Amino acid sequence: MLQSKKYFVNGCIALFMVLLSLQTKAQNAPLAETYNYSKIANHPRLLLNKEDELALKKAIGAVPEFKKIDAFIIESADKFISQEPLFFEKKGKRLLAVSRKAFTRLYYWSYAYRVTKDKKYLDRAEKEMLALCAFESWNPSHFLDTGELCMGLAIAYDWMYADLQESTKQIVRKAIVEKAFKPSYLKENNFFIESSGNWNSVCNAGLVFGALAIMEDEKTECVPIIERAMKSNLLPLAAYAPDGNYPEGPGYWNYGTSFQVMLIAALESALGSDNGLSKSPGFMKTANYMQFSAGNSGSLFNYSDCGERQVASATMFWFAEKTKNTSLISKEMELINDGFYTVAENSDSERILPNALVFGKNLNLSKLDLPTQKIYVGNGTTPVALVRTEWKGTSGKYLGIKGGSAGDGHSHMDQGTFVYDVDGMRWAMDFGLQSYITLESKGVDIWKSKQESERWDVFKYNNFNHNTLSINNQKHNAIGKATIIESFEKDKELGAKFDLTAALNLNNEVKIATRKAVIIDNSYLKIEDFVETNANPVDLRWNMVTRATAKIMDKNTIKLSQKGKVMLLKFTSQIPFTLVLRPSVDPSKIKAEFKEGNYGDYNQINTGTAMIGFDAKIPANTKANFTVTFTEQKQELKLKPNVIVLDSPDPSTGSEGNQTYSDISPIQITDSGDVTPTETPDWTPYGKITVDKALGKTFRFRINAKAINSEGISDAGIDRSNNGNLGVRGGENTGIEKNEGYLLGLDLSEFNSSTTFKLTKIGLTLFDATESCVMINRKSQNKMLVYKGSDTDLIQDVKLTADRQVKLVDVSSLGITLNGGLNHQDFLSLFNTGDEKSTFRISGFEFEVK
Repeated sequence: MLQSKKYFVNGCIALFMVLLSLQTKAQNAPLAETYNYSKIANHPRLLLNKEDELALKKAIGAVPEFKKIDAFIIESADKFISQEPLFFEKKGKRLLAVSRKAFTRLYYWSYAYRVTKDKKYLDRAEKEMLALCAFESWNPSHFLDTGELCMGLAIAYDWMYADLQESTKQIVRKAIVEKAFKPSYLKENNFFIESSGNWNSVCNAGLVFGALAIMEDEKTECVPIIERAMKSNLLPLAAYAPDGNYPEGPGYWNYGTSFQVMLIAALESALGSDNGLSKSPGFMKTANYMQFSAGNSGSLFNYSDCGERQVASATMFWFAEKTKNTSLISKEMELINDGFYTVAENSDSERILPNALVFGKNLNLSKLDLPTQKIYVGNGTTPVALVRTEWKGTSGKYLGIKGGSAGDGHSHMDQGTFVYDVDGMRWAMDFGLQSYITLESKGVDIWKSKQESERWDVFKYNNFNHNTLSINNQKHNAIGKATIIESFEKDKELGAKFDLTAALNLNNEVKIATRKAVIIDNSYLKIEDFVETNANPVDLRWNMVTRATAKIMDKNTIKLSQKGKVMLLKFTSQIPFTLVLRPSVDPSKIKAEFKEGNYGDYNQINTGTAMIGFDAKIPANTKANFTVTFTEQKQELKLKPNVIVLDSPDPSTGSEGNQTYSDISPIQITDSGDVTPTETPDWTPYGKITVDKALGKTFRFRINAKAINSEGISDAGIDRSNNGNLGVRGGENTGIEKNEGYLLGLDLSEFNSSTTFKLTKIGLTLFDATESCVMINRKSQNKMLVYKGSDTDLIQDVKLTADRQVKLVDVSSLGITLNGGLNHQDFLSLFNTGDEKSTFRISGFEFEVK
């Protein structure tokens, strides 16, 4: 009996071992292959084959915008050659800065080699590749670093394959397998496999590029990488459903979607198909979302962890080619011509810049269509409604409003927030992103998003400092999602209505809370908020952030003023409320609503901003309606038509620094004649232009700080005072001291030669009777003006707006009239010629346009 029992137990153990063995084999069995990998294309196979290369070169010759990008890439590639190879250097937990520099260098050198066949790019790329492969690791604990580095190496390996040394290729293959593939299977490194955010797209794209590049020699290692990606990558693609809006906002769209497109494009070029990835619901609509993501001010709707400044989106060329819809890149072509594509920023847009040419080479760009759609509505993870009433230049109005949940990736407690632009000017803004390293370096944990997480203590991240509603001085519900109830898609009303109830409620404080934001008759913005309370009264806070100067006019009206324009906000409700102006510049001096004391000193300064709104108490069991209308007022400018004044700006926006010697400020005359900066301004421009040939053009005003010494004239640093007035660094103080001054330039290349700019006045401050300044017309050096502090007869009061008047010195005797069609370098010199103790500053300039 015991013997038979023993046999029975042994049999069970044996059966269990067999089943365990079968299960283990099943788990480790190769996945059914998606592709026939034996039919992989020859090198170069990633994105651009040999035939495509010919089409790219042809496009560069035919499209001026492409020629600009090509020249910038070649110029940058040449600069990179003189730089030392990169070395392993982490910042905090990241190697990402190094990985991105490596990616940029290798992509640019690879491109330059294919276009020029100059061996210097091959040799320098090979040297860099060996240095990168010798790194101790590619920092897989932060796998974005690994993914980007792997992609850069894969492109260089594939695009230069025929001419790389065999020993180099062997080292690269080994490094990709050991430093990218193998670490990607470790649980502590590969959370991206189950992520639905940008990490999945970026990391899988980098790995797949590596696998496609070295497939012939490492097929056993490469096939599982691709097959795993084909399954894993469905997660971020699902997040585009149903309408294409990106859950993490437009900033991360430029990151995640760009790498997603590169993954799809590489599979198509190397294996002939993406096997349906691009057909995921909503994905091909996402370019339409991105098209609407920036307002006519040039600023993005920067919700979630997103910067405000619009950047190049080379990925849009892929969508334009796939959909044969060139209106998707109408704005991109403008950005190329305005220099946004050809600036070194160390950004997502810079390192993938060649994609604009790779994806755009076959487009017919002889005639670009403008978009005609006025509203984009996207549901899904982070619902948005985006309205743009016109698409030409800076004309029209722009509204963006969002829902979603604070618990989603990179989100803020900004449910219900909105931005609003009119004719190139942003009136309602968002603070946007604070640099991660500035918070992480102070020990702030920003990567947890539960209700009590430290992330929500950050000034820019919680709901109190967004353009939304708050109740009872409490944070939004971190898991409460705001959804679209209804959209309005006719000219009478353009916008949407959102349900904010779940976002506001922590303990069922309100029965319902909704926000409707619509542009009415293409004329004005209306925000309607409805709140119904339950058994207890509720304290309501309505908030909005702006860069305009705000003034409470009466109990129902706030006046906003900026750059000569005025916006009136009218507040109405049957519930009593109190209008308020709230501080926002220095959070460390602002009382936090949710705790004792102020916000932490780790919060960034928000110079030039203010917050406005109202406070109200809604009784228990009450339905309350609050309406705010935004109405433009008549132009406040007091200047005569065709006079432009460049006024000193808020000092936070003006260029300055010991090594900052010059600045070029692009300033646009819009189609409607308004004068506005096209980037963060060094000057606040005022003016209304009626000269037809000047409309829609951009001029570039250059300042160059100089100092005279025994060796001649040398560069000096630009300084800004507290009110933005110009000084010079390098002397005993930061004003313009004896033998210091400025050279001025004005680029009028875009203008017709019949258009002229005449310099008529200059603002000089801190002048007393002992001080003097020499101004010379460098176009005609016999014309000189020596201005002394005692020359009060030359000073004129110039009224810019009803609220702002400046004193300028009449310099029309210099006879400086500059014709359009030319770049006028150094047309005026201005130097302090007073005694050793004299010092003054420059506050502005006036030009007449004819």
